[in-house]
Amino acid sequence: MAMSAAQVSAFKASTGGITPATLLTAVALTLAVIYLTWLAWIAYSQFRSWQIGQGTFYDLIFIIVRAAIVALMMGYTITT
Repeated sequence: MAMSAAQVSAFKASTGGITPATLLTAVALTLAVIYLTWLAWIAYSQFRSWQIGQGTFYDLIFIIVRAAIVALMMGYTITT
């Protein structure tokens, strides 16, 4: 549902001139940084576990691919 012109004006007045689209973009970018950092942490920790012999190469690949799929779904959900 789109905001009316009066609602946009009231929103901009209450937030110091920030438009709803700008705020939505900031929230989406913040969430993207969080889940991409999570994905990098998963990849790093799995690689480290594989290096010290606590897992197989296939475990490493499976977990990283699964986390990447979750990150892709999160990105799709946030942007739509």
